[in-house]
Amino acid sequence: MEEWDEVDIEVSITGLEVSPQHLHAAFEVTGDHLSEVRDRHKMVLVEAGAIPESHISDIAPERRMAWIVEEMNGIPHGRGFSIPLLGADESQIKLFKGEIDGHSILKLRINSDFERDIPIPADISSIQAKLEDKILKLDW
Repeated sequence: MEEWDEVDIEVSITGLEVSPQHLHAAFEVTGDHLSEVRDRHKMVLVEAGAIPESHISDIAPERRMAWIVEEMNGIPHGRGFSIPLLGADESQIKLFKGEIDGHSILKLRINSDFERDIPIPADISSIQAKLEDKILKLDW
């Protein structure tokens, strides 16, 4: 006769026997789709020209710049940023520095089809822009 060892079974209570707080916490932890929804919402806001969490962007304008640069698959760095412009011809790319509502703005225009206003720090006196291997590199 063979011997069998009993295997313990852990009992998990679900449904109405669990408190709503535990169910909500479990949903938050396992809800991967929520972060995707937040990211999509932020992407739509940036594409529409609105800045997510605008109250934070007023307090920390460098975060505003980072949001827009990252939405364009760019990389912000200490004194500037880089943006890939692989589909654009160099004659189509125009940059303008100005102000909107008292904030320093760098306007990136590619043809008449694409335009983005990128907030930059107010204390910048000059901007060096270089298009190298279809990557726009900006330093100040």
